[in-house]
Amino acid sequence: MQWDAMGTPLKVLFVEDSEVDTELTLAELERGGFVPESLRVQTYEEMNAALVGDQWDLIICDYRMPRFSAEQALSTLKDSGKDLPFIITSGAVTADDVVNLLKQGAHDFMDKGALARLVPAVEREIREAQVRQHRREAEQRVRILSRAIEQSPVSVIITNPEGIIEYVNPRFEESSGYRSSDAVGKHMGFTFQEDQSASSLAQLWSTASGGQEWRGEFASCTKSGQLIWEYVNVSPLTESNGELTHYIVVKEDITVRRSYEEQLLRQAHYDELTGLANRVLLMDRLHLALENSNRSGAKTALLGIDLDHFKNVNDSLGHSIGDTLLKEAAERLTRCIRGGDTLARMGGDEFVVVLPEVSEVRDAQKVADKILRQFETPFVIFGRDYFVTSSVGIALYPDDGGNPHLLLRNADLAMYKAKEQGRNRCHYFTEDINEALLERLELEANLRYVIVRNQLILHYQPIYSLGTGDMIGFEALVRWRQRDGSLRMPGSFIPLAEEIGIIEDIDSWVLATACQEVANTLNERRGELRLALNISPKQLESPGYAEFVREQLSRNQLSPAQLELEITERVLVEDTQTTRENLEALGEMGVRLSIDDFGTGYSSLGYLQKYPFQTLKIDRSFVCNISGGESAQRLIETIITLAHGLGMEVVAEGIELEQEREFLASSGCDQGQGFMLAKPARLSQVLALLGAPAGE
Repeated sequence: MQWDAMGTPLKVLFVEDSEVDTELTLAELERGGFVPESLRVQTYEEMNAALVGDQWDLIICDYRMPRFSAEQALSTLKDSGKDLPFIITSGAVTADDVVNLLKQGAHDFMDKGALARLVPAVEREIREAQVRQHRREAEQRVRILSRAIEQSPVSVIITNPEGIIEYVNPRFEESSGYRSSDAVGKHMGFTFQEDQSASSLAQLWSTASGGQEWRGEFASCTKSGQLIWEYVNVSPLTESNGELTHYIVVKEDITVRRSYEEQLLRQAHYDELTGLANRVLLMDRLHLALENSNRSGAKTALLGIDLDHFKNVNDSLGHSIGDTLLKEAAERLTRCIRGGDTLARMGGDEFVVVLPEVSEVRDAQKVADKILRQFETPFVIFGRDYFVTSSVGIALYPDDGGNPHLLLRNADLAMYKAKEQGRNRCHYFTEDINEALLERLELEANLRYVIVRNQLILHYQPIYSLGTGDMIGFEALVRWRQRDGSLRMPGSFIPLAEEIGIIEDIDSWVLATACQEVANTLNERRGELRLALNISPKQLESPGYAEFVREQLSRNQLSPAQLELEITERVLVEDTQTTRENLEALGEMGVRLSIDDFGTGYSSLGYLQKYPFQTLKIDRSFVCNISGGESAQRLIETIITLAHGLGMEVVAEGIELEQEREFLASSGCDQGQGFMLAKPARLSQVLALLGAPAGE
């Protein structure tokens, strides 16, 4: 029968504690054409009263509520004796719990966040509820009229007290493929699978022979050999004196439902894309492998595998190509393991191999070598070659970790070490790796409190005119004061600060502190000196950064022209809308803008022309090569000519030799800084150099 929900009245009993979720579900039913009438209950008492006091077409039940659960609600429905479609909804529930409730009598499950199949499910369940109602009526008539049995929508078998078949209805013939003549005289369980018939039939007969109905599930084979699942109900028939005369066996095909349950269980334990074990199944297998190692004394090896530069494939070619590559990678990895090993996909391009019962450490190395060789050949996808290698980290139990989680972590650390060493290789976990991790974690923890603990200080490095030798400004450089009084240089903590998201706080502290410390000196020598400092790309992505700079200048009565912000080329290439707005606002304000470390990044003339830069800084890597030959010298001369052609001043960083200073001055470089001219120092020491020639 084709169901049409348009305009159909629908009485829905919601077992739900969220009024919002109820309204969303009703809206979805209305969109599907139903005209719902509903009542929302939250406790056993409310639900029981509703079942007794009214008629309902459907129950939609939340999986878990503060005072009630889906399992209790299902039990309440059963106790009422009513057969109503019972649909469970939830935001988060395990597959095992869903399957358990389906076995207890729930009819369907769906995610609250994905109600697209709600209406089809309701239509189906109403249809199936009607079928069940018809079946119950037929089963009642079966005890009175034999003709009703012939019309039953389910398989019906009548046996003698020993379970020997005396009658089967047409539905049995249709579903099993056996004719009545084939079945009569055989035991009622002749279609059941051998591997389960003995124990299940024993339970069946124990219940039925005691005068009680038996219900359960059996796997049966049809005459053609097809496997089907059946829900079997065995009812004893007795005379008025209680003597057992027959058994009525009613069987319903539940193959589709069992398939749905198996699908849920598979989704809970296997990766949908590759078919490999997922994290849940991996942890189960890993626990088992470690338990076996404890008993046998053998080692368990864990291999963490990551595809090198896979992100480039995904970003440049799209996720469909990436998924195809991942599936082939999974096939290649499968060729490298033994029958008792476990290969799992942890997510993305990360895989894990569990090697139980490893007799020698080199056995794990052999598997790792196989994996590396599997990725030597390119992946051919849609006729094109894609080269993706792998990095492998190896951790051993119990040497490298006493529990599954620690073992996984250490295999990951070893894998990342392999990547650091150039990728396309394997690396064993070592205590050095662990110490490096602990050191990093400690560094990160302390770094988060550097400002609160007042541990940052500023040093300043003078910038000199290479023509006159006069100091024309100084660059503020941050230092991290350690507990022992030593100073940590920015190169050892600024990258980590960017990674963990506190670089903006540090940059803001540097700007505010530097403006405050140099305010008197700059105001006394207005027009003669300027303050330079680096800013992180993250700062320019903050919408209020230009206004923050304005506030600091105003608070310390500094002219915008006395401040020079040094910006890396990477900021310009990313070129976000907020970055452009901040740069334009700073330029209009009069703040000097400088391109830092020119030549080490993208070096695009388009970016130099797009924004109002006044200064270009030549990176020290070029300066230190001045004595290396004419090519390095010509490159610096070209950069200087280019900058002057764009109306920019040129500052050379890292001058350490007189030869370097002489060459830069003769080539027209405007300014310079470096250890030969003056080392970074506290402000008082730098101010003492004012008026003295550079280098003295």
